[in-house]
Amino acid sequence: MSEMNPTGGGKSPLSLFVWATIIVTLATVAYLAGAGLANRWLATSLALQLPLPLPVATPAPTPVSTQIPAILLTPGDPAESTLGADGAEHWRFRGVAGQSAILEMWLHPGSGSSVDTELTVSLLNSDGTVLASEAGSVFLPPYLTWPQLADDLYYVRVEPTSGAPGRYSLMLSLSDAPLPGIAGTPLPQYPSSATPGAPADVVSQGQFQWPTTRRAISGWIFHDPGNPGHIGLDIDAEMWDPIVASADGVVAFAEWGGGYGNLVIVEHLGGWVTYYAHFAEIVVEVGQVVRRGEILGGAGSTGYSTGPHLHFEIRHQGRPVDPHVHLP
Repeated sequence: MSEMNPTGGGKSPLSLFVWATIIVTLATVAYLAGAGLANRWLATSLALQLPLPLPVATPAPTPVSTQIPAILLTPGDPAESTLGADGAEHWRFRGVAGQSAILEMWLHPGSGSSVDTELTVSLLNSDGTVLASEAGSVFLPPYLTWPQLADDLYYVRVEPTSGAPGRYSLMLSLSDAPLPGIAGTPLPQYPSSATPGAPADVVSQGQFQWPTTRRAISGWIFHDPGNPGHIGLDIDAEMWDPIVASADGVVAFAEWGGGYGNLVIVEHLGGWVTYYAHFAEIVVEVGQVVRRGEILGGAGSTGYSTGPHLHFEIRHQGRPVDPHVHLP
């Protein structure tokens, strides 16, 4: 006779535990799989309901011509404007391939320009790239050159760095020839008058005389190759040498002139003006009528000066011209 199972069933307790474990594991797996599918379905549903992100547009570069209100600069024609201590002014001109450019600038310390102002003139091409910059002051104004232009629109920016430029003049010269110093080309001959076609007899009568008894040049000449921004003659002098009026006129300025040191400006008939700088002492006053050869003061070394001398300028219609052309 066979033995009976004491539990009353065909399975042992260990087998029942194993089956229970398998069932719980399968239930857990099924739950987790269902939750993953649910989350995936929910994300897809939300994505279908939300708007797609719009692509970010990269703005196209804006030409300089639409950013800058620029004044037309006519080659060979001096232009004039007034600029305060803040901001900048822009001028424009059209270049031709192969041309070279010279930008001359001068200020008017007797007519509103701050004698201590400093400023920068920059040449830009049409996309706003700065091609060249030149810093300067009332005494040594910027003088900027560019050896070769392209068929393009160019801009000139005038920007004060300190002080107020006040009244200033700007002149553009374009040439088909290379600039001086390139391939051994000679220095250009600068015009003797600011006005094309000016009558020759305006200065042919010996209107001006040397402002000192000396003739030696102790420093820079007009547009000196070593300092193109220099707009006068540095005439040799000893301390207290008498400096005299070069022609009849009226004293328009007689005081400190920044880099000019003690400065006298005399206005003459016909739009001519003479500048006398670096005085040790001034003996005339504004409004005084002076005659040719009359003493204005004693030579010195004030302002931007490394030794006694006279800085002498002649200007016609506001523009500096070469004194050597007009002195006997």
